[in-house]
Amino acid sequence: MNPFEGVEFDWMPFIGPIILLIATVVAVALVYRLFFNWLPTKLFNSLIGPVVLFGFYIWAIPMNVGFHEFFK
Repeated sequence: MNPFEGVEFDWMPFIGPIILLIATVVAVALVYRLFFNWLPTKLFNSLIGPVVLFGFYIWAIPMNVGFHEFFK
């Protein structure tokens, strides 16, 4: 007995933005590593979290403006 037997969910509108989110966060972290590798290790490691949140912010603004419609 499967209660979700007839339920269909279209995953395509979610896959594109999630891949773009991962690529954006990795790109921002890579740029941070390339430009700020000279910082002391303790400071460098403590700033990784805010840098990743900044990458999420860069991704979220176009998605809120309607860029997600591109993936539908």
